[in-house]
Amino acid sequence: AELNTALRRLAQDPRNVDALLDAGGASLKVNDVDAAIGFFGRAEELSPSNPRVKIGLAAAYTRKQRPIEALKLFDEAEAAGASTAELASDRGLAYDLVGDNVSAQRQYEIALARGDDAEARRRLALSHAIAGDRARFEQVLAPLIAQADSASYRARAFGMAILGEEAEAVAIAEAVMPRNLSARMTPYLRYMPRLTDAQQAAAVNLGVFPRAAQIGRDGPQVAAYTPRQTTPGADARLAPQGEPLGPRPRNTNSRRGAEQGRNANARTLAGASDKAAELAPALTDAGATAVQPAPVPVAQAVVPRTEIVQPERSPVIQPGSEAVAEPAPTTGNMAPAALRLA
Repeated sequence: AELNTALRRLAQDPRNVDALLDAGGASLKVNDVDAAIGFFGRAEELSPSNPRVKIGLAAAYTRKQRPIEALKLFDEAEAAGASTAELASDRGLAYDLVGDNVSAQRQYEIALARGDDAEARRRLALSHAIAGDRARFEQVLAPLIAQADSASYRARAFGMAILGEEAEAVAIAEAVMPRNLSARMTPYLRYMPRLTDAQQAAAVNLGVFPRAAQIGRDGPQVAAYTPRQTTPGADARLAPQGEPLGPRPRNTNSRRGAEQGRNANARTLAGASDKAAELAPALTDAGATAVQPAPVPVAQAVVPRTEIVQPERSPVIQPGSEAVAEPAPTTGNMAPAALRLA
């Protein structure tokens, strides 16, 4: 109904951006991603700086497994004034599709803070499963299970398979799904632990399973993706700024004078040590106690200035990034006919 209404408006005015946006959104709801990209693409030609257009196109690219392009559009939409909460759920999915579970979970939390949403909650739970956090996976999914949400049962089956609980995953599928569907899904549940993080996210959220030869191998763009630095929080202002212990001296003469002072002090200490070495044998032969050289007055000692070297940050290792064993050769197309969660 929504799509038909939008199409009637477009028949009256093909350049109606709002109608194009509504048509694109309605197409996404019926999973016609290509049509959605077409509508949003026409809207972008008419209103290239419109944040709603960028959000819609980014959401469509996410469903089309083009997460790198989607993330760029989400950034542009936010820069153009879009609400962070408005785009958070689909943005989180785009992050999961590149294997960045930490960023994905942050976006899902933003979406849920706006208002509880079943799809965002399922996505968050599955993201925790992909990251290997069973406790959080079950905790986030529990409210939907309590409501007997059918999609959440399928999400639980996939999540348990990802966590390596194959027998439990198969048992859940057989308990809540028709026998023919659970029988078709079981082989894919068994393969879930062998997928990369990004492949797992695509399988459980989009119903897209890689072919046998691609299992455990991300595409070039996803493999080259580097998790972004997180945005500083409100307490970032408490962190020290600038160079440690103040700015470095820019005056060459000042640096040269300090260096000369250090050299002079070193020569003074060396001379005192040499003098003590010359006197020591004579004093020992005479049975006298060796006299230690007088300490250099504190006022004459030039303490060299020390620079505090900031420790290098350790690289963040994404969960599930370890090498995945190559599965045994399989025959036929492994792409499932129906694996969608909703």
